[in-house]
Amino acid sequence: MKFKNILVGFVVGTVGGLVLALLNAPKSGKDLQSSFTDGSSTIKSASNQIKEEIGNIKNSVLRAKHETSNIGELVDEVKTLVSNFQQDIEPNVDNLKTGVDDINSRVSKIEKKLSE
Repeated sequence: MKFKNILVGFVVGTVGGLVLALLNAPKSGKDLQSSFTDGSSTIKSASNQIKEEIGNIKNSVLRAKHETSNIGELVDEVKTLVSNFQQDIEPNVDNLKTGVDDINSRVSKIEKKLSE
């Protein structure tokens, strides 16, 4: 909403400045008419440029919104992948723990035999 207010203020200020400049300039009727024509074309080109930039801003916002929605999907996908990975490695972790316990018991037996 603030951007819209700033934009309206900018356009009103520009138009007002052009009108004051044209009315206060000492010119003949034809020169003044030519100035009005030039001023109106300037205003038209400025308003077209503003419209174009507003369109670009709108597209950027829509693109950012789309990317943000994709981030949520990616987070969900990563959570699923991590969960699947944990489920996949759980049997291996159990096997490794059993193997380590077996090795520890063998080391204990060897130490007992050596100490005898």
